[in-house]
Amino acid sequence: MASVKMVRGDRGSQSPTVIEVAKRAGCSIATVSRVLNRPESVAVDMRERILQVVEELGYVPNGSARALRSSRSRLIGVIVPTLDSAIFTRMLEGLDSRLAPTGASLVHSATGYDLDREFREVRNLIEKGVDGIVLVGSCHRKETLKLLRERKVRFAVTYALSEDLSIPCMGFDNRNGGALAATYLADLGHKNLAVIAGITRDNDRASGRLEGFLAMAERRGINRSSIVVVESPYEFSRGRAAVKIILNQNRNVTAIFCTSDVLAVGALRGCKDVGLSVPQDVSMIGFDNLDIAEYLTPGLTTVDVPARLMGEQAAKYFLADEASLDIHSRVEFETRLIVRDSTAPAKNQQ
Repeated sequence: MASVKMVRGDRGSQSPTVIEVAKRAGCSIATVSRVLNRPESVAVDMRERILQVVEELGYVPNGSARALRSSRSRLIGVIVPTLDSAIFTRMLEGLDSRLAPTGASLVHSATGYDLDREFREVRNLIEKGVDGIVLVGSCHRKETLKLLRERKVRFAVTYALSEDLSIPCMGFDNRNGGALAATYLADLGHKNLAVIAGITRDNDRASGRLEGFLAMAERRGINRSSIVVVESPYEFSRGRAAVKIILNQNRNVTAIFCTSDVLAVGALRGCKDVGLSVPQDVSMIGFDNLDIAEYLTPGLTTVDVPARLMGEQAAKYFLADEASLDIHSRVEFETRLIVRDSTAPAKNQQ
């Protein structure tokens, strides 16, 4: 194997990056990382080409991976509620973008929103020797947290802010996201409201968004008991069916808040089924700002979730050494409302 002499390239104060090495060598960042950390796992010709580029550029590997240098597996486990839609894909991409250059890899699984299954998945990952585990939300079985702490496995939660300050988290206030939707609809003059929420049992994200919406609507003079609430699994067909349930309870509804874009897409189709136009007859707000939201007709007004940033910050936490761990252990992100064509001022309120 060719020897590597690490020298600083003639680039002023700017150091070459692993991205530049990968681009010059014509390979992926992950391949560069494997050559620097596990050279035997890469074919000889590719390995020598990358090492030649490393020498030419004077690339010095980032020291941020020190936290994982003595790890058993260089694996980070990620347990999400579902992989059926793009809801959690961006977070996974954010994690991988930071971890791959250090030689660490992701292994992920889904729970189907089942906390007992989550406990089993955590146990399985620990048995596989992962160096850390990413969870979603702040609602977990006590046994799950106990196991992680007893085994001294570094873990963090995403998509929520835990009230327990001892739990590392990279997330946002779901209640505030729901409040943003209620405020905007109230500002548009809507009084006859409905919510299509995810199943709130064992789901702090769905319950937080719902409660935030109801509480803010009440502050704006709308009786929360008048708001029709339908809980549904996160499926397009369930959002579609929920519209008919809502209209059976209140034909005068002029605005619907959905606690996920998946439900909102289904609800848009449900409105079309019963001859209602969006936003002329019914305004619609989603949650997540999935890519599809911008390309729907009409474009979906939605609450933006900083999913990729959560993944990146979680990766920073797992890469941090003990001295800087506290700095990365709690990161709060802001939610924002993305206004598109699915919302409009209310008409003929009764």
